[in-house]
Amino acid sequence: MQQNRMSRRSFLQISSAATAGAVLAACAPVAGDMTGGDMADDMPDQLEAEITVWHQDWDGMNRILAWATEAFAEVEPGVTVNTQPIGYGDLLAKLLPSIAAGNEGDINYHYTDWVVATDVSQVFLEITDLAGGRNALEERFFPAAFTAVNAPEGKAYYYPYISGLSDCVLVLNTDHFSEAGGDWTQWSDLGAVIEDCLKVRQIDDDGNMTHAAWTLTGMLGLFPQTLMHQLGGAPYDVETATFTYNSEAGIAAFQFMHDIIYEHRLFDWDFIDNVWQDMANGILSMEGMGSWTYSVLANQFPLNLEALPMPSHPDAVERILCPSHIGSWALSRRLRDDSDKLNASIAFIDMIMSTEGQLQAMEFYSGSLMTPAVYADPRIEDTKYGAVSKKCALGVWPHARYAGHHVANPAPAWREAERALTGEISIQEAVENIDVEMQGLEDTALERLNA
Repeated sequence: MQQNRMSRRSFLQISSAATAGAVLAACAPVAGDMTGGDMADDMPDQLEAEITVWHQDWDGMNRILAWATEAFAEVEPGVTVNTQPIGYGDLLAKLLPSIAAGNEGDINYHYTDWVVATDVSQVFLEITDLAGGRNALEERFFPAAFTAVNAPEGKAYYYPYISGLSDCVLVLNTDHFSEAGGDWTQWSDLGAVIEDCLKVRQIDDDGNMTHAAWTLTGMLGLFPQTLMHQLGGAPYDVETATFTYNSEAGIAAFQFMHDIIYEHRLFDWDFIDNVWQDMANGILSMEGMGSWTYSVLANQFPLNLEALPMPSHPDAVERILCPSHIGSWALSRRLRDDSDKLNASIAFIDMIMSTEGQLQAMEFYSGSLMTPAVYADPRIEDTKYGAVSKKCALGVWPHARYAGHHVANPAPAWREAERALTGEISIQEAVENIDVEMQGLEDTALERLNA
C-alpha cells in the first residue's frame, strides 16, 4: 500500500492559488506561502478520490474548512472533499459508535478526552510512520500533545490541532486592574495575583459584594490538578493506577482555592450569575477558563482584555500546568485498505495543518495552536488573535502535563469539588469522595480495556 504525502509541487501550487485569490474572502486569508506540511514526502502527481470530513459545527471551524476545501480544490481537482459539520454533542455521541460500525468519516475531528477510555489503536489509524516517525511528530507539534491519550509507546494516532488551554490561562479586564493600581505584568505567582485582586474587589458597608475580582467558575477540574503537581503531589499514580487526591498536596490545593473564595473573598458564588455577562457588565474583572475565552469576550463586548498563562502557586516546587483536552484530526482505520483515500486524506490534513491554514484560525480563535513553527512565523502578529494565542501557548505547553488516567467523564468527581468549595462538605470529605468516584471510573475503564 502506498502511504505518501503532499509533494513540494503541491505546496507551490497552493501558494500560487492563495496569491491568485483562490481562498475565500470571507475567511480573511493571510497572504503568504503554504509551506510547513511535514507529514509526507512524495504524493502521486494527480490524486483521484472522494473523502468525507467529520468536524465540529462551530463558526470558526466552518470557516477554516471552507477555506481549506476551496484552496485544496485548486491543488487537487481530482479529489472531492465532503465536509460534514456536526454539533459538539452529536459528534461526541456518534463518533465511537460509528467507528465501531465502520461508517465514520475518512477524517474525524475529535477531542482527546473522548478517547482516553479506549484502546486508541483500535479507534484511529496509526499515523506515526505516515508522519515520518515519532521524532518528526514531536518536532512539529508540542510533544506534550501526544501524552493526552495513552497509546502504545512511540505510536501516534492523531494530529493535534487546537486547545482552549482551560484552567491554564487568566483573562482579565485591564481597565479594572489599572484603575485599582494593579499591575498584571508583575504577577510572579498566584500570591501576587491575589494581592492585586484584593485591590479590585469591592464590598459595600453592609458586607455585600458589588464587584468580583476573580471567579473560579469553570476551574474546579484541572486547576486543582495543576496546584497538586506544583505542590509536589499528583492527582493520579500511573504506576499503581490509583487516584491520590486524598493527600497533603490534594488537600492543600483545595484549601488554596477555598481561601480565594472565603478568606480573600475575591468572588461570591451567589454574586456570579453568568461569567460572560458579568465580564461584559463590568462587575467581574477576571476569569480563568482558558485562552479560548479571550476571543469569545472580545468578539462580543467592547472590553480591554489581556490573557496570561496561569502563574504558579507561591510555594510551587515545580512549574507544571494541566491543560484541557486537545482538538485533533484522526484518520479512519478503513483507509488502510484504500490508498487513494488515504493519500487524499493526508493531503487534506496537510492543507489544514499548513502554516497558511493555521493562520486562518487566528482571525477568530484565541486558543492555542499545536505547532510551534506557526508561532515563529512573523505573520502571526498580524492576525487578530495570533499574539494572544502565541503568548499563552508558549507559556503553557513547555510545562504541560496530562494525568495519564483513563477517565473520559470526570464530572461526578468535579461535583464533589464544587460541594467542598461551596461549603456543602469539608475538603477532607471532598478529596475522599473524588478518589472514590475517579477510582471507580478508572477501574471500569481498565477492566474493559483488559477484557
